[in-house]
Amino acid sequence: MQKEKVMKMITKRWALALTALIASGTTAFAAESAPVPVDAAYQSRHWSNVYTNAVPLTWEWDANVSYAVLNIIGMNGSFTTNFTEVTTNVLWRPFASDAPAEEDVYDLTLAFYTSGNDVVGAMTSRLAVVSGAFGQALVDPVEASQSWGKIKNNAVIPYEPAYADEATNAATAQLVIAKSGGTIQTNACTDAAGYFGWKIRNSAWGYGTFDLELTFPGTAAVALTAKLTRPLDGMVIGIR
Repeated sequence: MQKEKVMKMITKRWALALTALIASGTTAFAAESAPVPVDAAYQSRHWSNVYTNAVPLTWEWDANVSYAVLNIIGMNGSFTTNFTEVTTNVLWRPFASDAPAEEDVYDLTLAFYTSGNDVVGAMTSRLAVVSGAFGQALVDPVEASQSWGKIKNNAVIPYEPAYADEATNAATAQLVIAKSGGTIQTNACTDAAGYFGWKIRNSAWGYGTFDLELTFPGTAAVALTAKLTRPLDGMVIGIR
């Protein structure tokens, strides 16, 4: 009888404890994790987005490799490091703070070499740092706003087939940048969705008006166009 009484008391206490946990919205047996976004679209730009200032880079090391060189080249800077022993990962920090101060597109190349300095393989990737991935994007809802037609800093230009009708099955994209009265640059993208880094600061582009045209070769999609103006830095004073 005494044993039964003790068991009833323990059961009652557990029931009261469980009721309290449920009422508080938590339980000792299960907890919900934070939601994780999953993009199943093969040609989605999300696959090349950076969402943190600590990016783990991983790869496989071949037994015939003597050393490897990692080159990371962006519009605002570059980074190079050598691996002289077996290494399969490195933590890359594209920026120091929690959110980037500038947007950028990085081309990553990891080349593997033999002891005779012959290249035996390479891995490449392109990753983009955009402010929208960190909740810092500025939105101008005014269609006629002058901000839409001006460019001051290096630009990260997104592209994907969803932008143009009849481009669903596109395999590649092409972006042509033409300066009024000056240079014309044709950029052939090896994929149909991604980011293009237009380095306009500290480059030969200078100032002026630029016509941009985005097309998807091999499709009947109509070209997408835009006109941008880069004004002179600083203050302009007119004297009569």
